Amino acid sequence: MNCTKIEKWLSDRIDGELSERKTRAIEAHLEKCASCRSYAASLEKIHDEATSLERVEVSPAFWEGFASRLKANLESSREERREKRALVLSWNWVWSGAALLAVVAVGLYLLLFQSPQPQEMYVFSLENSLASIYQEIGDDSELEELFNSILVESIDEYLEDSEWKERPDFLENLLLWEGLTEEEIEFLESEIKKDIKS
Repeated sequence: MNCTKIEKWLSDRIDGELSERKTRAIEAHLEKCASCRSYAASLEKIHDEATSLERVEVSPAFWEGFASRLKANLESSREERREKRALVLSWNWVWSGAALLAVVAVGLYLLLFQSPQPQEMYVFSLENSLASIYQEIGDDSELEELFNSILVESIDEYLEDSEWKERPDFLENLLLWEGLTEEEIEFLESEIKKDIKS
């Protein structure tokens, strides 16, 4: 049996609130455990001394004075709590206002003084993309003509928005040929020949 459980039951045993089964368990444990026997003897001694004390009668005047002192103490402590709460609430408003002001200041700073971030640009190699497109087109002349017209229109649109204002002449400016694959060069030559014929 657990000694801490026995110690709890000993108090109930002294008060006469313990069942017979638990009482037998306590007695069996006390026969084996010297520590619990000593604790039980101490409890019984305290109980006997407490019951032998003379009962003191208190006058009604004492209780009235006690009640008024208790009420006064409760009122003063309530008043102190109200004052502290008011002080805490006022500081809460101050901190909330300061936090809001800081958020607004940071927002204005970011809005007014931060330079706009450059937009992400996607760069891809025309070398591989045009070659794979022409492989897909194959010998379909209609599809090739459609693709070429779309490509030329997009170049024209780009040139309208750029500083060049007109399509570059690949025959005059040899630097434009750098970086092009054989297939792209052949394609451009065929386009130039078509332009020359028309």
